[in-house]
Amino acid sequence: MPKTTTTTVHHLVGKRFVGVTPDHQHVMIDGETVAQTGMRPMQLLLNALGGCSAFDVLAMLTKRKLEVRGYRIELTGERAEATPSPYTRIVARHILDVPGLDRRTAERFVGLGMTKYCSVSASLNADIDYEVVLEHEQDAEPAEAVAS
Repeated sequence: MPKTTTTTVHHLVGKRFVGVTPDHQHVMIDGETVAQTGMRPMQLLLNALGGCSAFDVLAMLTKRKLEVRGYRIELTGERAEATPSPYTRIVARHILDVPGLDRRTAERFVGLGMTKYCSVSASLNADIDYEVVLEHEQDAEPAEAVAS
């Protein structure tokens, strides 16, 4: 049986939305140009990729019993000029402060985290099926009888 993840994105106003998970976690999604209250969807995607790969890299470091004094990922996404404008290239700089971690092992862990274990990365490279279900208040009302 496949794993299932759910969330609901609610429209607030203009280009402002909030995503809410079943366990009540919230994330602001904002496309406004003034007084933004959240990230744009493509920024969220970069953060999701960084967070997902970081979880995996951290798990590998922990398994080796290495002390992580600091770790951040700086992500830059290059996008196509057309609409839609998907990412065509993503650069992820993993900056690690881990005493005893040699470069070769760090590169291996980051490579595995970015390409093999990260579900977000796999999703970016996947063929995904989409289903559209349209529910509209007008559809719920009974149709008027037409007199002939």
